[in-house]
Amino acid sequence: MRRILLVLPLVLIVGCKKDVTQGAVKVTVNYTRFLPGCLRVQAVDVASGQVLAKDVTETLGTRASGGTMTVGVAPPTSWGTAVEVRATAFERVCEGEGVVTDSQRVTLVTDAVQAVTLTLQAVDADQDGYVDVSSNGTDCRDDVADINPGAEERCNDRDDNCDGIGDAEHFQLGASCSTSNDCHGVYRCDMTDFVQYCDTPPSRSVYPDNDRDGHGRLGSEPLIVCNATPEGYTSGPPDDCNDDAFSVHPGIPDRCDGEDTNCDGQLDEDFPQLTQACTDTFQCAGAYACSEDTLGVTCVSTVTPTAWYPDEDGDGFGAATGEVRSCVKPAGVWVTNNTDCNDGNPRTYPGATEICDGLDNDCDGQPENAQAVCPGGTAPAWTSRTITSGAQKHWYSASSWTKGGVWVGGDDDRLAKLVPSATSFSVTSNTGCGATDTEWRAVWADPGNNGRVWLGSQGGKKAHQDVNAAGCTQVQDDDKWIFGMTGVRNNGVLTIHGAASPNDTDSASTGQAFSWDGGGTLGYNDTTNNPLPKVEDVHGISHAHLLLVGGQSGGPRVFRYNPGNSRWESENAEQGTSGAGRLHGVWVVNERVAFAVGDNGTVLRKVDGTTWTKQTFPNTHGLTSVIAFGAGSAYATCANQHIYRYDGQSWTNVYSGDKRYNDITGTGPDDLWVVGNDGRIVRWPAWP
Repeated sequence: MRRILLVLPLVLIVGCKKDVTQGAVKVTVNYTRFLPGCLRVQAVDVASGQVLAKDVTETLGTRASGGTMTVGVAPPTSWGTAVEVRATAFERVCEGEGVVTDSQRVTLVTDAVQAVTLTLQAVDADQDGYVDVSSNGTDCRDDVADINPGAEERCNDRDDNCDGIGDAEHFQLGASCSTSNDCHGVYRCDMTDFVQYCDTPPSRSVYPDNDRDGHGRLGSEPLIVCNATPEGYTSGPPDDCNDDAFSVHPGIPDRCDGEDTNCDGQLDEDFPQLTQACTDTFQCAGAYACSEDTLGVTCVSTVTPTAWYPDEDGDGFGAATGEVRSCVKPAGVWVTNNTDCNDGNPRTYPGATEICDGLDNDCDGQPENAQAVCPGGTAPAWTSRTITSGAQKHWYSASSWTKGGVWVGGDDDRLAKLVPSATSFSVTSNTGCGATDTEWRAVWADPGNNGRVWLGSQGGKKAHQDVNAAGCTQVQDDDKWIFGMTGVRNNGVLTIHGAASPNDTDSASTGQAFSWDGGGTLGYNDTTNNPLPKVEDVHGISHAHLLLVGGQSGGPRVFRYNPGNSRWESENAEQGTSGAGRLHGVWVVNERVAFAVGDNGTVLRKVDGTTWTKQTFPNTHGLTSVIAFGAGSAYATCANQHIYRYDGQSWTNVYSGDKRYNDITGTGPDDLWVVGNDGRIVRWPAWP
């Protein structure tokens, strides 16, 4: 039991003695089966109707089944002796009529305290603080704690707050509603969470998609739709960082364009080379930048590359074609002009001195003034003479060591010699070098030794003769046919290389090459480990650029000397030269350029140091010999009494005689000698 002191308005302490002239009342209030939210105690003067009241809320206890409160009442002295004591219980606050009231009338006794008991009884079965309506309370369902006037109304088909209004009315169930401009439905109860919701067709969020790439604008508010997606919107995620560019959105491969193409917050992250130093296709220094197609990077340089032109003939002037642009000079011979009118002739270029060759050497569009540059001031011409001695028939080979200096070898051990100071050939028969039927098939004049001539015969004789000597000196003799000889110096040491065969018949299927020091050391190739077909000529400018040619009826063969292992290795000239015949002559101009000629009008040219190509020739004459001064300057002889010239564009017949021509020699286009059968020697541009 709880006791509470209530002062109305005099202080009365229960259980204490005090002089009281008017008298006092001790009121005990019992409340059962409920706990009031507020308790009002009143004292009423019966005579005057004056009322003294006190509301109590915080000291009523927590026992929902009931409790007790004791109050002391000391009325004012102005009141009469008849006083009514009243107690009223309220559910929540002391407002309105209250739930239950009890009262008693008391006659005050002077100097005495009287005891009064008031009883308040109401029903709150579910102890939710609200009294059952049967007890003058407001709880419409006193058997359910969460149904009372203080409860929140829920959409569950019951009157949770006891306001007498059903869910259909309270929640407007069945009434029209909208969740967006596109989603319309009716209100219904959610029987899981017991809340009202707008029941519409399935809805989804769509976002602005200006570029129509399926990705909504980043940060945009959603539009709720229940029908078709509106124009300019997408149901895709709102993650497009540039909604004005179709090619920009998450998931797309990163492009090199200075933008966040895939919306990952980084720029061009897949192209780490950007801005790094590089060298472009023109070998110019630059930096990597995005390529035009934005799929990769490209090296961009602000340097203007130099235009380079091939200078195949090494005269300092480039060809009109073949331009290469580069900040680095290409490998080989290149120049920065393209004014050469024949880049295959080292004696032809702008400003060159005109020589007596019938060509435009200075590139002014006109050939030379014959009277100014040709011997005797006359027009140049191919002039033929017969140079014989005794029963000699044919000249087979010729070699010049200087302008106006030439050796010629032929039948019956005969040699013809012209020195620069002479005006005619001297012919000798060098029987000291062998029998009178010796045929000097190979002749090479050494420009490094005052024109000493090295000789090879059809019987394998190998000899030499100085310009001023009366006869030759035989050094070697074996049973071979020598068809070609040339000399190469290495560190001042001369080596003679030759082409040989068992005989001079077309049926000979094998050939040999020899290396000779001019004395007692002579060696042939190993026919087992390094076999050769029939070979007929050899020429070179060094051991690294030394060529041997020949073949059989099946086609041409070209071999290159390998100084590392002393082997002759095939250059595969037969590949890509369909229709070419056996080769009889070869001439090496430099490390890149060489010519070879043979049967059926065969002319092969190498201009890149590696590949042989077959040139177009005007007929199928059997070509016997060739000399060249550049890729665009060459001469060839044939068995059909003709001499041909190549000017870089085509082969042209420049002379026709009446004899077979076997060999050609000279020091330049203005100093040429051709030798042939029946003692015939042809000279360009004039006989001395």
